[in-house]
Amino acid sequence: MNKLLTLSLLAALGACSAKQGEMVVDGSENYERYCAGCHNPGPGHPGTMLLAEKGVRVPSLIGRKDLDYDYLHSVVRQGLIEMPPFRPTELSDTEIKQIYDHIMAQKLPAAKAQPAKNRAP
Repeated sequence: MNKLLTLSLLAALGACSAKQGEMVVDGSENYERYCAGCHNPGPGHPGTMLLAEKGVRVPSLIGRKDLDYDYLHSVVRQGLIEMPPFRPTELSDTEIKQIYDHIMAQKLPAAKAQPAKNRAP
């Protein structure tokens, strides 16, 4: 009887530890959801294109090794130029850190490591 009661209690506690149907999202998924559209390597990504025009050696977020976490966190929270700010209800501090860790763990393919060059008209 005690074993059955213990197992029932453990099952009930396990069910309470996560919300029903809650999906756990990691840094790579949040990067794809919130950042990739503007900051992935290659043409067609406005954040990358703007940094390429400014002459940044690696204009995409992926492949950058010079990003400081505090700077990235500040830009995400406050926005910058065309980038909107993200409230803590949209991206928590933990999620921003996971995105940062994902960015820092990625390697940019050698062919995309060069900044885009402006074409003369």
